[in-house]
Amino acid sequence: MEENDESLTDKIAIVTGVSYSKGIGAATCLSLAKAGADIFFTYWSPFDEAEGRLERDFPSKLCEKINSFGVRSDHMELDLSLEESPNNLLNTAHSKLGTASILVNNATYEAPTNFRTLTS
Repeated sequence: MEENDESLTDKIAIVTGVSYSKGIGAATCLSLAKAGADIFFTYWSPFDEAEGRLERDFPSKLCEKINSFGVRSDHMELDLSLEESPNNLLNTAHSKLGTASILVNNATYEAPTNFRTLTS
């Protein structure tokens, strides 16, 4: 990937499904923060616990890493399978950091089937 001059300074990013420190979500948060974006991320502990990768104090530790880039960060635990969750996410992110202009939907649903057999 080539470096470019585009900065994300003064942008706010929401990243969903940030499940643990070595995952794609955490790496995305750090990359966006390095580019200058403030970060608001979500995680869901029951999913991480079921997967055997629940990390103690993970959200606050990730915020520390994000903040080391000189940007702001915050987080919330959120079950995105609930109908009211998207509104709760947007309202909470806005009250904590402001209006987001970037959304990375990294949240997933673990379907107990082969990927090729999934339907809508």
